[in-house]
Amino acid sequence: MRSVKAYRYRYLILLSLVLMIFSVEIQWLNLAPVGRVANRFYQDQFSVSYANPVDLLSLVYLVVFVIASLPASYLLRRLGIRWLVWIASAFSIFGSLTKWLYLEQYSIVLLGQFFLALSQALVLTSITEIVSRWFPVRERGMAVGITSASQYFSLALVMILSPLLVVNQAGNPAWGNGFENLMRFWALFSTVAALIPAFLIRENPPTPSSALPSPPNKGFFSSFKAMNQIPSLRGLMIIFSIGWGVLMTLFIKIDAISELLGFSDSNGFLGIAMFAGGMIGAILLPALSDRFRRRKLFFVFCNVCSIPGILLLVFCQQIGAMFLGSEAIALIGSSIIGLSLLASIPIGSQYAAELGQGISEEVIQSLLLLFSQAACAIILMISLASRERYSMMLLSSLAALLVASMIGSSFLKESELIITEEERLKEVIEQEIVHLQ
Repeated sequence: MRSVKAYRYRYLILLSLVLMIFSVEIQWLNLAPVGRVANRFYQDQFSVSYANPVDLLSLVYLVVFVIASLPASYLLRRLGIRWLVWIASAFSIFGSLTKWLYLEQYSIVLLGQFFLALSQALVLTSITEIVSRWFPVRERGMAVGITSASQYFSLALVMILSPLLVVNQAGNPAWGNGFENLMRFWALFSTVAALIPAFLIRENPPTPSSALPSPPNKGFFSSFKAMNQIPSLRGLMIIFSIGWGVLMTLFIKIDAISELLGFSDSNGFLGIAMFAGGMIGAILLPALSDRFRRRKLFFVFCNVCSIPGILLLVFCQQIGAMFLGSEAIALIGSSIIGLSLLASIPIGSQYAAELGQGISEEVIQSLLLLFSQAACAIILMISLASRERYSMMLLSSLAALLVASMIGSSFLKESELIITEEERLKEVIEQEIVHLQ
């Protein structure tokens, strides 16, 4: 048994990570809740027939991450944490201010979004490395959990605040006013959030945070080959990616879907309902999964519950004509989707780590994120092709994907290592005596 020191400065490192995540994530979907306003603002500068300005800005994030995630991992090993965070901060500040200062020139806004997407790739690929250097083993799950929660909290923030910064009432003559204020607010928010970590970040604590030797780095291709030999893990990767892709597609196109379902104002209510349900599900269902020691059961349950949620969206006008109204039915459906799909993310992540026992958990989580972003990019690109025939086509297609995921999840094998995070690390934790500094 060996003693290690846990320095209080680790909490400032964690704060730096959270602020960097806020800085880049809010710029991803900050226009999604007010998509009609943003699309109207740029309509004279946008001549692409198969997409709209908001969808294209969101798509940039997805495509850039898929391409840049592996080079970002290389840069992390080559340059170290401090340089990576400095570069990510510079990209985030440059991109955020560019989008605000040149907001009337869509091509330059798109350039700013590109730099923000590069910053996101650098930030998300560095999380596990930074946490492993600064936190003792018993606290790493908590630290990574906080960074994951901050990603979704930042998206919830834009769903609530963006509609408040513009005039979005359809009947108001000033409809659309305040768009400049919205861009300025989020640019300054992102700039401050990216600037603070540049001063706080440190490469390493004075002494190692763990007495255990660092595991050797395992390449993505060798890990992918090992994962491919486990059928249930391979299937889980596909199903997890589809669920995440469907969820993010709904968030990206939330205002267009709201208009389709009869919401006259760009008020973000549909997205807020989705996040409200998601927060309940993400807290309750993973805890129940630990309590009853069932991964497959609760993962399948999440997939099953997503079906009535998406169907309520598809048929909200027909059902709403009989009782409650279409908007109320849509809000109920949205909250059910959020509850099920957001809860499936932590359950699926732990499920994958257990199925892939012997494969680096860092690699598994990185590949889950990579495949999920790729799935969302593919779904979004396909949806762009049907823009003129939007109607219920997108929602029906997403429903079909969720049905396929539900069926596929029933064929997965239950985890043979169903343990909680604390139990999983118990043997490792007992090897360390942590002294707080």
